[in-house]
Amino acid sequence: MRLETMVHQLREDILSGTLAPGSYLPSEDVLGEQFQLSKKSVRKGLEELVNEGLIVKKPKIGNMVLKPGEGSGRTSIRFCYYPEVDQEIDMAALLDMFERKHPHIQVKRMTMHTDHYADQAIEFMEEQMLDVVLLNFYDFKHFHETSRLQMLMEQPIDEAIYPFLNRAFTIEGRSYVKPFSFSPVILCYNRRHFQEAGLAEPDSSWTWSDFYRAAEVLSKNGEEHKRLGFFFYPYSNNRWPLWLLQHDFQLQRDEAGQFNFRSEPFTKSIHTLKELFTNEYTAPSLVFENSQDPERLFSEERTSMIVTTYFRLNQLKQASFEYDISPVPYVETPKTLLLNVGIGISSQSAHKEAAKLLVDFLTSREAQMFMRNQTLSIPSVKEAAQSERQNKQGEPKRYQMFREIMPSYRYYSDMNMKRSQLTAMVHHLKLYWAGLETASNAIASIEQALNQELE
Repeated sequence: MRLETMVHQLREDILSGTLAPGSYLPSEDVLGEQFQLSKKSVRKGLEELVNEGLIVKKPKIGNMVLKPGEGSGRTSIRFCYYPEVDQEIDMAALLDMFERKHPHIQVKRMTMHTDHYADQAIEFMEEQMLDVVLLNFYDFKHFHETSRLQMLMEQPIDEAIYPFLNRAFTIEGRSYVKPFSFSPVILCYNRRHFQEAGLAEPDSSWTWSDFYRAAEVLSKNGEEHKRLGFFFYPYSNNRWPLWLLQHDFQLQRDEAGQFNFRSEPFTKSIHTLKELFTNEYTAPSLVFENSQDPERLFSEERTSMIVTTYFRLNQLKQASFEYDISPVPYVETPKTLLLNVGIGISSQSAHKEAAKLLVDFLTSREAQMFMRNQTLSIPSVKEAAQSERQNKQGEPKRYQMFREIMPSYRYYSDMNMKRSQLTAMVHHLKLYWAGLETASNAIASIEQALNQELE
């Protein structure tokens, strides 16, 4: 810890100009006394600064400070994140800002497809090919559920970040991921369509019955112009579990210790979803295979309502019509899924100090305010999230609604479910929703699949 303190302080003094280029660091003896370190430890720390190109050793003279970026070496760290983050959070611009502030650090950017993202990240970390990783709550739970939390370095909790976001990445009092951005699942609607139909706009009182009535009125099936009342992509684990949550489903075992899915909340949930898929006023969802289809159809005014997130609103910033957002309709009690994205540091990283600088920057007020002003994504830092955006273009009037509905936020883990269990269920539910399997047979297949994991 004392060695890290010495390196950090010297680095910051060099980068801030407190130690000017051409000047010399205090002698190794003085540094050892100042930071209570042995001469061997002092030399190890100074070698790190040499590798970063911040100082150069002058034989029989001392350690001379270089102008940042002037040294022959730069520390390279590998940062992996989801491909859509460049659009949703403007990650490329943020990383450019970081490199300008820290010219001795180069961020090598890696993107990986969402499918098997966590497994690929783990593989890269094991091979020491990854220093920093962006993880959503779903993928973080994969680390937890597969006993790989030790691969993530513990991080201090940032009090400027919403506490409920910090709690999601904290296990047994230890925080492994620093929250970066978040979004509830929300309803988005075309205001002009509602006005033309003479309908009141959605609000927090809407139940699914209100929703269905509006969808029927909003849909158009004329020969020249067809429009859906509602559309959503059902197969994402960030969407369909919403209906399980709203029907108060809890995964439980029977007296024999086996999983049982024949409870009323579960059967009602999957039946409600099937009705949604087959309703003539809502989506022919089985025709579409892309998770970005809802926003694309909405921007083309082919559908009046979609279930989406603040992240995906970034695809609507250039919409030619006025839209707004509302809480998703509810069954008995308002509930919605919360998506939470944070930044982890590999415990195997050879450049932990540089990795920490990147994480601290991305969660700093500067970076978080940039996110707020340049995108429609919600920053994790409370001050930034609740600030007014400088450029209002493309921002829904009810943007700050996320603050009102915080009590309704839930994770899939609140249903006592694991990530792997959600994934195992989807295939069998698809067959049922497509009419290729009965509800009873689909439930039996799900029970068989999940109970096999217990053996």
